[in-house]
Amino acid sequence: MATFITGANRGLGLEFARVFAAEGLDVVATCRDPSRAEALKELGFAYSTLSIEPLDLTSDDSISNLASHLAEQSISIDLLISNAGILENEAYGDWSRKRFAGTFHTNVIGPALLAQELDHVLTGGAKIVQLSSGLGSLEWGGEGMSDGDSYSMSKAALNMLTVRLARSFESSDRVVVSMSPGWVATDMGGAGADLSVEESVSKMVGTIESLTRADTGRFIDNRGNSIPW
Repeated sequence: MATFITGANRGLGLEFARVFAAEGLDVVATCRDPSRAEALKELGFAYSTLSIEPLDLTSDDSISNLASHLAEQSISIDLLISNAGILENEAYGDWSRKRFAGTFHTNVIGPALLAQELDHVLTGGAKIVQLSSGLGSLEWGGEGMSDGDSYSMSKAALNMLTVRLARSFESSDRVVVSMSPGWVATDMGGAGADLSVEESVSKMVGTIESLTRADTGRFIDNRGNSIPW
């Protein structure tokens, strides 16, 4: 069985890949263009259990082709981490159809179609972790960020995807959660963030390992505490 990670070429996705590969687990690390993912390729050389696959979440063909490839290789997935995402730093007045579409295709539609296409290779007790954000909380209303409106909206939609997937998997033992990594010093989060990539992933891995069927459909932080919808 394998751990499947999107957006594994840098930041949180790369660290997830490193941590799980270092544990000796089989890892399918994906990104849009593996030929340019130098840090990920170095991990591939270091860990024989890590395979690198191309995946463009905005392409139906890319998603279905990879799902078919995994099935042909008899690879079963017991952990899916939907990490890939983009942030457009736009505020009201700068909204555009192009920006909204790009953000939603990568942050919501891609993860939805990926989960659907991977259904036949997900184990009956698979965990699906969708990296969300406190900026997607309707109660918090994107507090603390004056721009990135389409990003906040997309994360709210991703949270609903988590709820709908959890409902779709009611007859199985699968667990689906939305998880906020916290404010992390990535290319997206910026250098002034509260957490390093290593700190955030360490907390999330511990929380992921402790997830049970009772957690499915929840919106949680990196320690497993509930975040208001």
